[in-house]
Amino acid sequence: MTHLDRNAITEVERLTIAANGVIERNVQPGQKLLVRDPEGKLGVFQVPLNNTSSTLLDLNSLKATADIEQERGNLKAAYVGDQGITLTSDDGEHRWKARLELPYHPLYQFVQAWGKPTTFTQKELVRMLRTQLRDHVDPTITATFMRLKFTNNSETTAQVRPTSAALDVSIRQQVAQDNGQDAPETILLRGPVYDIPEARNDEYEFTVYVEYDHDAGKFILQTVHADLRQAQEEAISGLIGTLKEHSNSRYPVLYGSITG
Repeated sequence: MTHLDRNAITEVERLTIAANGVIERNVQPGQKLLVRDPEGKLGVFQVPLNNTSSTLLDLNSLKATADIEQERGNLKAAYVGDQGITLTSDDGEHRWKARLELPYHPLYQFVQAWGKPTTFTQKELVRMLRTQLRDHVDPTITATFMRLKFTNNSETTAQVRPTSAALDVSIRQQVAQDNGQDAPETILLRGPVYDIPEARNDEYEFTVYVEYDHDAGKFILQTVHADLRQAQEEAISGLIGTLKEHSNSRYPVLYGSITG
């Protein structure tokens, strides 16, 4: 009898452990199940929610989506980050996101790239100012660079310091003598940070510092990171303010991003 009991106990143990492989037919997303692992230990397993996502193309569509999800009681929060805005929603069984990407405007891409010194010939610089940057620069600046003529003499060349903050004083004096005006030390650009429909008319100022490499006969353009970061922070602050005003405290608008 003792021998039979021992066999029965062993069989019960085997069946209990094997039961871990039984499939539950009626589980729901988000449901918690009590399961036993292959070693016989009990644990809680939560069925994953069904995750979906959508991509939006303008801020108005994002606002409309937020309104719909908030009215249904599903919207959790709006996260505004440097690269995009994400709405997160779930109804207990499904979890989904709606995202508006925030691509940089071409102007901001230019000034961001010039965080490292970038060289241009006079022809290249004028062409860029007349075409790609024409809506963001004072036309008189473009005309000034078109008319500039530089005299390459040993006295002037010897005094050029490529790492200086702007055009050397002696260079500007030589240019003024040759052209009747000073060579610009800076180029002031105005325009948006982000390239979405609602932000394309925004204007932030970007100061581009100009040097002249007399040996190479090229202009050197450079921007300051702190200036670019300040413009981006102002742009993000504006988007957060717009969404907070629209939400009217119905859902949180947060500066950050969500993962997973």
